[in-house]
Amino acid sequence: MKVSVKQIYTSVACNRVPEIVDWNREGFICYGASNAVVIYDTNAKGQDPLKVLSHHRSRVNSVKWLQKSDSCMELLSCSADKTAAIWTLHNGTWKVTSQLTGHDNGVTCINGVYLNGEDDLMVYTGSIDSTVRIWERKNGTTTHKQTINLHSGLCLTLHAHILPITNKPILFCALDDHKIHIFSEEDEYHRVHILIGHEDWVRGLDAINVDDNTIMLASASQDTYIRLWRIQCHEEKQVKGIKVEEKVFKAYGITWSVKLDAVLAGHEGWVYGIQWQKVLDKANDQPIYRLLSSSLDKTLIIWQPESHGGAWVESVRVGEVGGNGLGFYGSRFGQDAFMGHGYNGSLHVWKLDKETNQWHPCVVVGGHFNGVEDIRWEGQGRYLLSVSLDQTTRLHAPWKRSDGAGAEWHELSRAQLHGYDVCGAASLAPARFVSAADEKVLRVFRAPHNFLANFANIVGEQLLGDDGSGPEGASVPSLGLSNKAVFTGEEQTNGDDNDGYFVPIELKEPPTEETLMQNTLWPETHKLYGHGYEVHCVDATADGALLASAARAAHPSHAAVLLWDTSTWHQIQKLESHNLTVTQLAFSPDGQRLLSVSRDRRWTVFQRKQDSNLFEIAASTDKTNGVHTRIIWCCAWAWDGSVFGTGSRDGKVCVWSKTDSTSDSSLKDYSLVGNPLELPNTSITALAFAPLKRETQILATGFESGVIRIYNFDSTWSLLHELDNSAAHHLTVKRLFFRPPRDEANKDLYLASCGSDCFVRINNIIIT
Repeated sequence: MKVSVKQIYTSVACNRVPEIVDWNREGFICYGASNAVVIYDTNAKGQDPLKVLSHHRSRVNSVKWLQKSDSCMELLSCSADKTAAIWTLHNGTWKVTSQLTGHDNGVTCINGVYLNGEDDLMVYTGSIDSTVRIWERKNGTTTHKQTINLHSGLCLTLHAHILPITNKPILFCALDDHKIHIFSEEDEYHRVHILIGHEDWVRGLDAINVDDNTIMLASASQDTYIRLWRIQCHEEKQVKGIKVEEKVFKAYGITWSVKLDAVLAGHEGWVYGIQWQKVLDKANDQPIYRLLSSSLDKTLIIWQPESHGGAWVESVRVGEVGGNGLGFYGSRFGQDAFMGHGYNGSLHVWKLDKETNQWHPCVVVGGHFNGVEDIRWEGQGRYLLSVSLDQTTRLHAPWKRSDGAGAEWHELSRAQLHGYDVCGAASLAPARFVSAADEKVLRVFRAPHNFLANFANIVGEQLLGDDGSGPEGASVPSLGLSNKAVFTGEEQTNGDDNDGYFVPIELKEPPTEETLMQNTLWPETHKLYGHGYEVHCVDATADGALLASAARAAHPSHAAVLLWDTSTWHQIQKLESHNLTVTQLAFSPDGQRLLSVSRDRRWTVFQRKQDSNLFEIAASTDKTNGVHTRIIWCCAWAWDGSVFGTGSRDGKVCVWSKTDSTSDSSLKDYSLVGNPLELPNTSITALAFAPLKRETQILATGFESGVIRIYNFDSTWSLLHELDNSAAHHLTVKRLFFRPPRDEANKDLYLASCGSDCFVRINNIIIT
């Protein structure tokens, strides 16, 4: 038996720090996502455009492309794990060719320049250990060259540039004293000048060659201003016999003058991102220098000098409208496009329409910016729901592109924006789901008309017949936690709610971030009260008629599982068995049994009473027969309900089945099938059985380490395939679910997974 894996969908936001995204001339965006580096091919169509590179052991703080004149084959990354890395593309695979270690604390900023005909490389890293380290790669070997001690200072950002005439590097460091310190090399790097003018921290730096002896440095600051500094080869000037005093410094034996060329005032918030671009004016064949800036005032601005007077003016201003966005952390130019990355980890791309000369927002990838706790397929597998500690519930589905390039998965709806971390969800019907958050309440949501119409347009499938009685959409009132329904023709009555008011929108392609935040909410229809503590997990029967939920608990009375009738939304039963928090719940496929696993190292099966919606304990484990010696994190039923599996912190996976004989123990007529899978020094955190009709079971297991393994189980265990940290997750796998089979003939297995690394992934598992 052979197993191969094809990547179908990867969803993740970028980290919420400046300088975490970069865009090269070939159309590839790289960004840091949790501890990984993600490469996004903006030219790809009809396939997953993301490639994940897992190497760092802590959050990635910055990434930078190393652009040669003709290609871009290398990139830099730095991390809170105190290291930086040089990545090189070799035979289509990205590998770390140099790991830069030596800092005593997290590395926060990184930059690099090629030297000597683009063979050798200088890399500069800034850390919160109050040092800047300089690394040199010569003849393929990278060595630490120098450490610049900033004493108690902190380098907020740095930028290296090749000085004209000398062809040697110059280093600009913005420190926490609001000043920009300039370093050049003579035997070793030393400070040659300080640029003073900003009144708050400088968070962005970029330089560009203007002519053969001049560069322009742009600096962006939290004082809301951008300053442009002209650095050029110094020439003595005499004005009527008076010597004009200029600010000068020496570097590489040449005297350079520094002049403040302009101060750009247009932003109303902290300015984080800054980048130069040189374009050719086709009218007179002259270069034009443009500057892109991004700010927490929710805007991106492209600045360019007026042709006649040379004063810098805004030529383009774009940004978020409404919603709960908190501005932009950075921005980068692309080919006839530019992008910004938002406070919530979202990517925003605007592309130039050459016919109208207007900038339009584009469809881009996105995802959660905090750990994803749970995922659920809709009953027929038409979409995937994910809930996260970023306080959102998101819906992912395949976009059938009109250009015939194939299906491309995207986020189609941000069904819930919440004030609490969301930890669980269950699908009740094609257009209804329930979510659980760090509150004592369960919330039920129903798809509005606008979503159903747009889903049909984008996916090409109807979720259900629309009777026209429901709401058109939903909005969140100011300071509210509940999504409020909005009906057709309803007028906005309260101007205070303008920041979250719904506007119907017709979509033929996946929504942009602004639309997702503002206009894709689902209205909340019910709240279910009953738990005394924060709800921890939830599950529903396949027909959506019954719902089970459990809350955090340190006492048996609080650890009870509550059963709800979804036709009346009344609590119908309290199932008591466990002593501590129930970690996961799973109804059997036929809805006749409910399985619960707990921190008390026990599992319980509740059996439905005949002709009733009430349940009773059918079997459970105790200290004598439980096998598991640590917390049981996960459980799952086989597709036909014949067996179920449990996985725990002790590294064991057990498969259990109902037998013909009954014992006197708490197991009653249940027993262990074959031998447990035992993997010492690991923790099993997620389980899923493949929906296959065969004598042996195929199981997907997720680990605390982030890897996913596919096993064949036939009383004994055999490993079929392992998805490593780059193909699966690099932090704890929280949930695994196989997509419900669309038809009998379709043998394709689609495995959805989510993890603490903020990723939601779908992989096609091909068994031959």
